[in-house]
Amino acid sequence: MTTIAARAGHSIDALFGGRPPVTIRFWDGSTHGGEDGAAPTLELRSPIAARHLLWSPGELGLARAYVSGHLRFDGDLTQTLRRVRAAPAVRPRPRDLLALIRLPGVLGPRPKTPAAEARLRGRSHTRGRDRAAIAHHYDLSNAFYQLILDDSMAYSCAVFEPGDDLERAQRRKLDQICDHLRLRPGMRVLDVGCGWGSLALHAAGRRGVAVVGVTLSAAQRRFALDRAAGLPVDIRAQDYRDLDDGPYDAICSIEMGEHVGRAGYPGYAAALHRLLRPGGRALIQQMARENRPGGGPFIERYIAPDMHMRPLAQTTTMLAAAGFTVEGTSSLGHHYVRTVQAWQERLQARLPEARALIGDERTRVWQLYLAGGMLAFEQGRMDVHQIVLRRDR
Repeated sequence: MTTIAARAGHSIDALFGGRPPVTIRFWDGSTHGGEDGAAPTLELRSPIAARHLLWSPGELGLARAYVSGHLRFDGDLTQTLRRVRAAPAVRPRPRDLLALIRLPGVLGPRPKTPAAEARLRGRSHTRGRDRAAIAHHYDLSNAFYQLILDDSMAYSCAVFEPGDDLERAQRRKLDQICDHLRLRPGMRVLDVGCGWGSLALHAAGRRGVAVVGVTLSAAQRRFALDRAAGLPVDIRAQDYRDLDDGPYDAICSIEMGEHVGRAGYPGYAAALHRLLRPGGRALIQQMARENRPGGGPFIERYIAPDMHMRPLAQTTTMLAAAGFTVEGTSSLGHHYVRTVQAWQERLQARLPEARALIGDERTRVWQLYLAGGMLAFEQGRMDVHQIVLRRDR
């Protein structure tokens, strides 16, 4: 009997622009590609994996096949993705796709979408939809996030120096933000998108300031309030668009601006400007994509629905249009590689606990998310910047 690899090999080579850089194992056990002896293996465990890729070509189909368990990576996931991305981009020819469709079991209806994929309703960036988008990712499980984050529960890019572990690098980042904002005892600070309270608690405990933090995540708010006992910290379940108790002496917003959307960003910038006192300083830490604005199919379906990243220059232009003076920007993308790597290592070391907390599908989502995210920063397809702003008197 002719194996699947023998029937599909020529078409696979055409899709990769040559012999595939990984070993591809099909559901009948036959293999193709990966002749260098060190190639990781991409295993199509059933015809449904190929069907996902044909119905949703590219990143989304790959993600759906992997998250649903029909596709598996044997070996290092990051290295496998690195090799696949290094292959030349080739537009599939109809005859090659037809050959794959004709493989046993591949032709059929659209496969069931994994349960872990977000299903939001309504118009983008209404208050209700934004709450649902945040809940999809951040209300997953506080206990799960405790597995992968450091003790500060900082879920953003750290700043590393030689010899730093993740906890020290996150503390360095928090100190750096406080320094940029020139925090002094008695100041009133707003943290927009405060997460689990890492910056709010750090600034209140170490700099003697009073902090108001806002989040749309009920789970984050409960966690942060429990940790804030005894500190001048107020954590609110509130949309930044509804804040009306300014002015604040300083404002920070750490990796939250990506969630407000393309059309909503000028309003977000205007709200921060309105809430900051004249002469006050603000700091935004925000991810950017220079060549392909947006979030990407996998990120937008599984991690951060309605997320939008743009080039840094577009962001600073909108901040200036809102009335801010941009004092400076700095790139932290190379630090994010190490940050995500540390999160990866923590997840990998505690996979059984993660699966017990969030299930197999969502654990695979996180494995793919961290591997793909680290590569995006490593290869310069994404960056993250600290933007220091001032509202002139």
